[in-house]
Amino acid sequence: MTYLTKLLTKVDKIITNISAITIFIMMLWIVADVLLRSIFHAPISGTIEITGEYLLVIIVYFAISYTYKEGGHVSVELFEDKFPQLFKRIVRVVTNLLAIAAFTLLGIANYQKGLDYFATDIRTTSLLDYPLAPALMIITLGVFLLVINLILETVAVLRGKKEL
Repeated sequence: MTYLTKLLTKVDKIITNISAITIFIMMLWIVADVLLRSIFHAPISGTIEITGEYLLVIIVYFAISYTYKEGGHVSVELFEDKFPQLFKRIVRVVTNLLAIAAFTLLGIANYQKGLDYFATDIRTTSLLDYPLAPALMIITLGVFLLVINLILETVAVLRGKKEL
């Protein structure tokens, strides 16, 4: 299990760095678009499509697994301190199992839709006419990495190796 955890940590760091680089690229792209629009009245074609359908997808889904592992997602801990450790562990396992089921279904659906988009060559309706399938595969990768993290955390909680 530790080998898988170490491997997942390395993969998470790599794709999180890709996400961070993408944020920088998106920032530069939007600044350039605004400047070109303001000064020369000639914006970059497809800025909204590329930033919304590719760059934003990379930023969100390549960072989702790492963010979960670091405890960065929104959580409600209003009453958590009042309950015993056993109850907290049971709640964590149940919520993780529900999340694993939901995200696995989401990942499978995205993967199947991505394969369908590749097979039928689904493209945007914009002037750029680029394929949409890679964006779905990016979502699939991010979601499945999150599922693996959820599974590893659930096993650690069940073994009593993770403090809550």
